Amino acid sequence: MRKGWIFALVFAIIILFALGIFIGVYTYQRGKIQDSIKINKQLALQDEDQNDESNQMILTSSIEEKTSPNCTIVEKQYFKGCDHLIKDIKEIPEELINSTEEQIKEKYADWKLESFANNQIIVSQEKEGYCDKHYVVREHNGLIGIYTLNENKEETFKEDTEIATRYLSDEDIEKLESGISVIGDDQLHNVLEDFE
Repeated sequence: MRKGWIFALVFAIIILFALGIFIGVYTYQRGKIQDSIKINKQLALQDEDQNDESNQMILTSSIEEKTSPNCTIVEKQYFKGCDHLIKDIKEIPEELINSTEEQIKEKYADWKLESFANNQIIVSQEKEGYCDKHYVVREHNGLIGIYTLNENKEETFKEDTEIATRYLSDEDIEKLESGISVIGDDQLHNVLEDFE
């Protein structure tokens, strides 16, 4: 009988030991789950706080755009007298590199600022009268000469080219004697190329 009691006692100890391990593991796992839930809630609250802070930073911070060294300035001039729009594209002068929009407005006070970006600025203005891109091409001292033409159709000698008229055909010489009216630098270059 004693063996029965010993067997029952050992069996009870094993069951209590197993039950203790089960309860310990269960309690440990439940604690980990609750800790994990608490940590997730804290992280979610921190994320919300950080999002609020970053949104506030985005709303309150601003980076002022400035011109870069490779910026171009497009100057557009409209002349009412001849109804011409002259567009001139220039590299930004060294003194205007790293300028803000307000600084460009000050520099181009007589111009309208159409657009401002770090790589391109567009300014425009309207002027009365004729542009200085009206030309007459004619013979001058044995060479092809270039004359400017004002709004009163008065010619003013500008310069001679290196193209000698003695090598031209009779038809070309007749055209030059009458004078060839040209508007714009591109058209002027095209006409001169035809004589080369």
